[in-house]
Amino acid sequence: MSFETNNFKVVRKSRLPKSELSLDCSVTAEGEIAKVYAVSITAFDDNQEVSGGTVSYTGHVDVCMIYGLESGEVGSAFATCPFSSKFESDAIDSGERAIIKLRVVDHNIDSVSGNEAKISITLEQSGILISSEQIGCLTSADDDVCVREDEISVIRFVGSGSSMASETLEHSHRDKIKKVLGVEAEVLVRGVEAGVNFVSVSGDVMTRVLFVDENDRFDSVQLFDSFKEEVEIEGVTRESLAEAFAKVNSSAVKVEIDDQERGSKLVVTVPFETLAFAYEEISVQTIEDLYSLTHEMEVSTETFSMSRLLPMEIVEGKIDGTLSLDENQPRVDKILFTFANSVEVTNTSVENGEITIEGIAKSSVVYLNDETGSLNSVELEIPFAISDKTRATQDTIISADAILTDVDVAVKKGRELLFDAKVKALVLLSDDDVSAVITGASAGDELPKRDFAMQVVFAKAGDSLWDVAKLNKVKESEIARQNPQLSFPLQENSDVLIFYKNVQ
Repeated sequence: MSFETNNFKVVRKSRLPKSELSLDCSVTAEGEIAKVYAVSITAFDDNQEVSGGTVSYTGHVDVCMIYGLESGEVGSAFATCPFSSKFESDAIDSGERAIIKLRVVDHNIDSVSGNEAKISITLEQSGILISSEQIGCLTSADDDVCVREDEISVIRFVGSGSSMASETLEHSHRDKIKKVLGVEAEVLVRGVEAGVNFVSVSGDVMTRVLFVDENDRFDSVQLFDSFKEEVEIEGVTRESLAEAFAKVNSSAVKVEIDDQERGSKLVVTVPFETLAFAYEEISVQTIEDLYSLTHEMEVSTETFSMSRLLPMEIVEGKIDGTLSLDENQPRVDKILFTFANSVEVTNTSVENGEITIEGIAKSSVVYLNDETGSLNSVELEIPFAISDKTRATQDTIISADAILTDVDVAVKKGRELLFDAKVKALVLLSDDDVSAVITGASAGDELPKRDFAMQVVFAKAGDSLWDVAKLNKVKESEIARQNPQLSFPLQENSDVLIFYKNVQ
């Protein structure tokens, strides 16, 4: 008996082990630092290498620090600190692709000396591993082997790609702008569409620029723009499935001040990277069942799981919360500005057809106390939960990215801060689909020789033609030819006549 193996590949998405890592970063100011008011930190993964058991990657954190000098002037400083890390797991194979997620969990200003501040940062690393698993199923053209074929639908990984792009956002301000203290930029994917050898990705770019005008007043502006970018991936068709996300490299964001006859114009250039992943659904011919006309058969099957992509979802909601100042903190007489606005997704869950995204919104508030004439700052951490309808189930693999917009902080009675903002989250979803195929077959003992020419077989209602033929080790075509009065599957218990002399 001859069998051949028909190999095909399926995509499998699994979670990378979550862990924390610590790193130190030094920020140098232009002058002696009297006080640090706010620190904005973003993390960015640069390059990755996937080998057996390990995902190694390099990245960097970008730190923007708002500080006060002894003279009372407020300034800002920026630093980029590289790092490297890895994920380790026996489930990681060579040649795969990882979607790495980095979250700033905490930071602490360890020391301030002269014009240098040393900051310790705790990152959480997590992510999704995309792998292609090879499945081997049997084919046979042996006349003595009867097979029942089945066509199954499988999802395979086509490939991934990335594209660097930039958006320029402008704002005309009525007063002259003296200097820019800091800029926060975020990008969110809102739509993905497959083309021929490319994936089209669209979304929103948001920036928030903090600056000081010619009258030494603090001000800020939030700018929005949309983008559409094509990421080249060979082999993609219009029927392909795709998902994507985008990330801003904060260290590459540029802000220019263009002084006009009246006022100034801010020109913000936001470079960002768009990453797209493409999949396709194909049909594969497999053997669902088999038997031999001459021998007993030993058949082995293999169960495999693959990831089936669900349409991505956008979940939006409103965040609000309050913070009461400690008794030892100066009262708030005037809020000067907010900075280090960020949002972290800490948990996702699905119940009763709704997805809930939980997280923490953060903001640093710098304010004036009239009694002492001092500038002070306080950090807000507002937990939130937003929900929406979803196609996901409790077993769905969920990856969520979120951005914070429309941040507003007000003061009540000098000691209570009221926080209000909007959050938008991109949710990527995939379900595990479990199937099984016959992967091996071998001939056992030879079937005993029949010493009779015909037989009447009792068959039950519901039996298929295949069921009767396999049980009696004859071909389906012979059963059908010899019993033209029967219709399968049987509607009632029936006698099936088999002439063995016609099947030699």
